[in-house]
Amino acid sequence: MRIALIATADRASGDGASPATVAGKPIARHQLDLALALGCEKILGLGNGATPEAIALRHAAEASGARFQAMRGVRDLPAAVHGDDLLLVLAHGLLPESARAFALLKEGQGVLVLPAEAGWGAGFERLDLTAAWGGAMIIPGRLVDRLDQLPEDAEPIAGLLRIARQGGVPERALAESELAEGRWQIVRTPEAARALEPAWLRRRLPPVSPFRPTAWLARFALRRFGSSLIGGRRAIAIVSGVSLGLLAGALAAGWLGFAWAGFAVLAIAALANEAVSGLLLLQRSIFAVETKPSRVNFALRVMWDVAFVGIGALAIDATRAERLFPPLATAGLLRITPSWPETGWRALAADRGLVAALLALAAGFGLAEAAFMAQTLVLIQLRIAPQPNSADNAGLTLSA
Repeated sequence: MRIALIATADRASGDGASPATVAGKPIARHQLDLALALGCEKILGLGNGATPEAIALRHAAEASGARFQAMRGVRDLPAAVHGDDLLLVLAHGLLPESARAFALLKEGQGVLVLPAEAGWGAGFERLDLTAAWGGAMIIPGRLVDRLDQLPEDAEPIAGLLRIARQGGVPERALAESELAEGRWQIVRTPEAARALEPAWLRRRLPPVSPFRPTAWLARFALRRFGSSLIGGRRAIAIVSGVSLGLLAGALAAGWLGFAWAGFAVLAIAALANEAVSGLLLLQRSIFAVETKPSRVNFALRVMWDVAFVGIGALAIDATRAERLFPPLATAGLLRITPSWPETGWRALAADRGLVAALLALAAGFGLAEAAFMAQTLVLIQLRIAPQPNSADNAGLTLSA
């Protein structure tokens, strides 16, 4: 069995310590993502198991199918680890993002090491003149019994590191560039976490094309204002609920004869849907294999399209068939396969927030049907027109 040892903030700084959080999640929670991706079936929480951080760590581990056990010191560990187990040990405060480190740890037993000066300068423990501990190691469970030889008040992680080196666990070198890029770093204080959070969000939320204004605005909002929301257990449910409420409000406005208001609210709902997409991306473990498209995201987009057709039909004064055809044609072209490009100016055509905003403007002047016809013609023309050979503006992105 693979087991992970994760230290909570109170272990190093006292029971009243405030845990460092990045994007709303304590560092220990980020370490849990690494441990689960490495196949750990049991999590040992080193520290006071009654703190909010430890309780949240327990809930997250158990929700992922892993067992959790609180550890107070060196005397608790030998009984929790068997000789044929593999123990993943993570340094307190390690914020893991490095794919290279993940690959090295997947190879099995080993102690990650960094160049001495670079590692020590970044807050990692120095081992000797040439190397510093890389903050993570996988050791055989049989070595854990040697903790019984240490004093009762000894630091378990430091003791395991010394035991691993004495036991001949091989060293695995991690490139210094991982430190320079911020993908493998020690973060022990809330101030340090706040300082690095913008860079973390930029790495996890790559910039999108300015020709997708709704997605661009959603990413901008998440980077600037959504750090506390990102780590919330119900963040996706809350934003999804906001989206559903907006869709209901949009339909109500259309039913009451205010089609322009319905489309305007629909544009905001499209922004909420893009925020859900961003939250799903942020909450997915960086070490997880490629996952299937989210059902939540798919359902929200389908419901948006249904509301779009409904408001469109209510905005047009004609027979039932004549009312339904223009919005159905536009919605069908928005969902056509293959999907619309995500870069380049043609991406504007499939931006649902922009489409709804333009229809809100047209509906305000009583021109909803004409606007649908114009949008449908434009979408058809863009679909049948040959793609330019040159990739002008295709890779243009704009950071928020």
